Amino acid sequence: MDLNKSNMKKIMLLIILGISFYLGLKNIYRISDFFNAVINLFKPVLLGLAFAFILNVLMRQIEVHLFAPLNRRYTKKWPKFRRPMSILVTLVILLGIIFLILLIVVPELVRTITSLTNNIPTFFNKLQSDIWLLSNKYPQLGEYLNKINIDWANISQMLALYGQKTASSIVNSTVSFTTNIFNTAMTLVLSFVIAINILQQKEKLNKQTKHVMSAYLPQKFAEKLKRLFSLSNRAFSNFIAGQCTEACILGTLCFIGMNIFRFPYAILISVFVAFMALIPIFGAFFSAVLGALLISVVNPIQAFWFIVYFVTLQQLEGNLIFPHVVGSKVGLPAMWVLIAVTVGGNAFGLVGMIVNIPICAVLYTLLREDVHKRLNCKAKQDN
Repeated sequence: MDLNKSNMKKIMLLIILGISFYLGLKNIYRISDFFNAVINLFKPVLLGLAFAFILNVLMRQIEVHLFAPLNRRYTKKWPKFRRPMSILVTLVILLGIIFLILLIVVPELVRTITSLTNNIPTFFNKLQSDIWLLSNKYPQLGEYLNKINIDWANISQMLALYGQKTASSIVNSTVSFTTNIFNTAMTLVLSFVIAINILQQKEKLNKQTKHVMSAYLPQKFAEKLKRLFSLSNRAFSNFIAGQCTEACILGTLCFIGMNIFRFPYAILISVFVAFMALIPIFGAFFSAVLGALLISVVNPIQAFWFIVYFVTLQQLEGNLIFPHVVGSKVGLPAMWVLIAVTVGGNAFGLVGMIVNIPICAVLYTLLREDVHKRLNCKAKQDN
């Protein structure tokens, strides 16, 4: 290779990159601290972008579908007020959902813990009586159980005391949670202001971003990048909409079934099931454990039938509702939805389960387009 001016620049660039890479690996913890500091510095902006992206899913439905009659009828003045009204309705719906959940869940949670506390002595007395009956029926089991010294009265008293403390601490934790919200009010307010401004002029920002990419990037690469952003936006938006729809369906079915079979704590368990359903495929299993534990204190037989009912409902959700509701929205076949959740969960845990589905949807679309393109090229060459 000739050591001309161009080659010397390339060699120097490689040397600089090698030294930078070495120093980066040697001081990787400092790089992590640097990125954390940058993220903390721009936290309101990042939160604002996240809020805007999530709120845009609901706002777009309101703007297009809810205001459809106004969009058709008032074509002159209404477009000026459509976006502010859409943002206002979106925020009202969001705050209404939050207050409704707090209004239902917090009192129900306090009542549930109080009821559990009152039922604990009865539960342990019944359990002790059942063990005594089993001991009489099976003497060998009785001899083994007699060797185990269990102070049922002390355990019952400790659990009852703990339950009372937990019930009273819920109100205190709610107050402390409210205090923490006020302590971080500036960040949240700034984030929501940024989110509202982004939603207000999202078309303008989108156009400016495309112009910047076209100005500073090669045209071919810029077009591919725009295509990737468009696919990612559609996949994540549809995934959020599908996930929320699936959670509402599962929570409603759980509530209806629990009322039909007269299971206790129907409201609390159903709300928890809906929230846990936001974790794809596997999330609802966690709520089955909590539901069974709560019901077992009241009636262990009902807890068993609740597990049977919930497993049936989970099979319906995992094999029918989720793949078709969420999978169809993100454009990913049902089998690939299950694979995406499994791989994402094994690799990155809870976050991987949630994020991996839209990522796989984007990769699936790009791969499908590339396969069709290559097959068409081969078919033309063969002809």
